[in-house]
Amino acid sequence: MTFQIESEEAIKKKGRTVAMVVCWFLGNGSLIAWNSMLTIEDYYVKVFPRYHPTRVLTIVYQPFAFVTVAILAYNEAKLNTRKRNLFGYTLFFISTVLVIILDLATSGRGGIGTFIGVCVLSAAFGIADAHVQGGMVGDLALMQPEFIQVISSYSNCLNY
Repeated sequence: MTFQIESEEAIKKKGRTVAMVVCWFLGNGSLIAWNSMLTIEDYYVKVFPRYHPTRVLTIVYQPFAFVTVAILAYNEAKLNTRKRNLFGYTLFFISTVLVIILDLATSGRGGIGTFIGVCVLSAAFGIADAHVQGGMVGDLALMQPEFIQVISSYSNCLNY
């Protein structure tokens, strides 16, 4: 009988470890998407020297993230957080791919149209981040406290 209890505890510990690794990967999924946008700003400074992309992209990102979080927080009781998370990560993926496609389609030439396209994608990153941040914290708040620590470690990496 004690053998069975010990194996159940080992299974719970193994399951907790796997869940923490999954939370870490999900946190990094959000980190890598927006961090790639911040990293490419050096390139955008060269391509769009007249438009100040280091300032503008962050200014475009923030209002969309804030308004989306406000809307989602207001309608929190009616939302399915798992769908919210899936939508956020899918939007991160699509936006990241579209940044690459936009650069390839324009052959790296700057211009107001290309810059507006990059700004639209920055706004999409803000919307995606708002979905992911609130959804993941909301889901993990109902679970073990260690999961919140793991998922929030990526935010600390970004110095929010």
